[in-house]
Amino acid sequence: MSRRLASRAVPATGIAVAVGLSGWFNLVGGGLRFQVISCWLAVTVFTCLLSYYAFWASRQMAPTNSQRRFWSAMAVAAAVFAIGDWAQLVTAIAGPLSVPALTGTGIARTAALVIGCAWLAAVLLTYPIPHRSARERLCYHLDLATVVTGAAAYGVYWTLATTADDRSPIAHDLATVLTGPVVVILTAFAMGRLYLSKVVPFSWHIGILGPIAAVVEAVARVVGPEWVAAGHPGINFTMTAGSHLLLMIAGWAQYRSAGAGSDRRRDEPRRRSFSLLPYLALWLTFALLVVTLVSKGFDLRVWIAVAGLAAITGVVVARQLVSFVANEELLAERDGLTARLREMAFTDSLTGLANRAQFLENLDAALHRRDGEVGVLLIDLDDFKPVNDTYGHAAGDTVLVETAERLRRTARPADMVARLGGDEFAILIEDAGLDDIATVADRVVRALGRPCELAGGAVATVRASVGGAVTTGANRDASTLLHTADEAMYTAKSSGKGSFRLAGAAA
Repeated sequence: MSRRLASRAVPATGIAVAVGLSGWFNLVGGGLRFQVISCWLAVTVFTCLLSYYAFWASRQMAPTNSQRRFWSAMAVAAAVFAIGDWAQLVTAIAGPLSVPALTGTGIARTAALVIGCAWLAAVLLTYPIPHRSARERLCYHLDLATVVTGAAAYGVYWTLATTADDRSPIAHDLATVLTGPVVVILTAFAMGRLYLSKVVPFSWHIGILGPIAAVVEAVARVVGPEWVAAGHPGINFTMTAGSHLLLMIAGWAQYRSAGAGSDRRRDEPRRRSFSLLPYLALWLTFALLVVTLVSKGFDLRVWIAVAGLAAITGVVVARQLVSFVANEELLAERDGLTARLREMAFTDSLTGLANRAQFLENLDAALHRRDGEVGVLLIDLDDFKPVNDTYGHAAGDTVLVETAERLRRTARPADMVARLGGDEFAILIEDAGLDDIATVADRVVRALGRPCELAGGAVATVRASVGGAVTTGANRDASTLLHTADEAMYTAKSSGKGSFRLAGAAA
């Protein structure tokens, strides 16, 4: 591409020309014939430059880049628009004061707009989008239905507005008018499909300037004849030239963009998981209803807006219901995950018993309830290390799992059995005195003293030293209770393995 055409001087010159023409059209006045010709000459140049920039933007992309296909199609569509604009310029030169020249509604230009938009919409409709889950596809199609319904409401409203008024210069060209809703709906569907799928084949420049230009052009085509009839053609000229200038600048910016050759997704980095586009369609349809009531009164066009608003509201409500169901499932999944994480955090993975953290939490809660005595048994396996040394760690794990199972059967149903770590276990006993704790401790010593069968037919015999303590008086301190039980356990171990000792916590 020529460096001159790629420089910033091109859009700057275009803006200067557009501003100068706008001042001439609306402030200076006079020379209507030359204004018409100047307007369509500027429009034609802008459109040709758009095609030129789109072509070179596509050429600098890799052949495998899906954006290349879009920008090649944009270059073709802009070339078709340019053909229509050249025909419009010829019409303006031949008859500058004719209705088609003043309003831009010549047959050739209108046909070129329809063909170019249809071609571009076809490319957008077949643009690849990411795969989705079933619920994501449903939400995507509901959002898309909202956008298309809003576009349909505006398209039908456009048709009705232009055919209802016999004074409109294009009211008698039904073929031209009736193609409006079709083009609007197809374009809205194609653009909405990309925006909602968060896969956009262009930079933000055309993503913002393109829709603005399309709206300005649509307004100029719909309202322009009325401005011309009212003696203000300059407004129509300004909007038409301005819309094409915006498209030319967008094409230039896409070419200049550093990311023109990358296949980027609009949600990288992703800021939100929803789109505001469906809500914008709802708001615009509501605005259409309000404007119609204020400017036109209660006529058939109001019912078009009401029908569109009702349809969009229904789709939005359906979309929200789907979101509510999804949120409920997410909350249930979150609760389930929280429960699993808590279980992992407070459960010993080998034996399935409560771990030290869970034991200390329950002990602290029991001591704070102050509705009965609380006792603990600390259990340390004797001769466990020789089992690991002789038979291996797998055999040691078997002994620990069997010990946990025997402790479950030995403890009372309300008691809590925990593995504190290594070969150390504990039992939390609530609402029990020393006699009850002694009974449980004796059962523990007897149960753990029985031989344990290992893999391969081997047998290991480990015994347990058990120390117990119970709260006394007003002293309900967890550390004091555990320290007392630990001292009792070591007393039992030093006096002979496979026994238990009990002690009351110091007051």
